[in-house]
This record gives sequence, structure tokens and C-alpha cells, in this order.
Amino acid sequence: MKQEVENINSDTTTYLTLERKYESLIMEVRKYEGELADYNLALDKYRSDTKPDDIEAFFNHIKIQNDKQRTHLDELFSEKKDMENVIQGFETQI
Repeated sequence: MKQEVENINSDTTTYLTLERKYESLIMEVRKYEGELADYNLALDKYRSDTKPDDIEAFFNHIKIQNDKQRTHLDELFSEKKDMENVIQGFETQI
């Protein structure tokens, strides 16, 4: 019986270790997939004789959109924090 408990504990430890390794490898694979997609896009643009100025304009357009979204999300996050503080104040009063 003790041997079975030790085996189960060992298997659990091994499982947790492998699970962490799996998660780190999945993150690494996703990073490489993103880089590959970027390289493929650049290669497609190169093959289709897209002008570097067009690519830079597209990049700037996307950057501006990302900045707008970041600002909007920051505002929403700030508003959420303010509402949580108000709610906490009401809960304290109650």
C-alpha cells in the first residue's frame, strides 16, 4: 500500500513537471509561429514587389490603431478600478 502511495506521489510530481514543461514549450511554439508568420508576410511582400514605403505606411497605420486601442483599454481599466473602489466604499459603509 505504501508503495502505491509513493508511486502515485511520484506520478503526480512527474505530471506537474511535464505540465510546466508543456506550457513553456507551447509558449515557445506560439512565439515561433508568430515570427514565421511575420517572415512569410515579408516574403510575400517582397515577391509581389511591394514598395517599402507602402509597407511602412501600413505599419504606421496599424501602429496608430494599436495606440488608439491601448488608450481606450487603459481608460476602461481605469474606469473599472474607480467603480471597484466605489463599490468597496459602499460595502464598507454597509
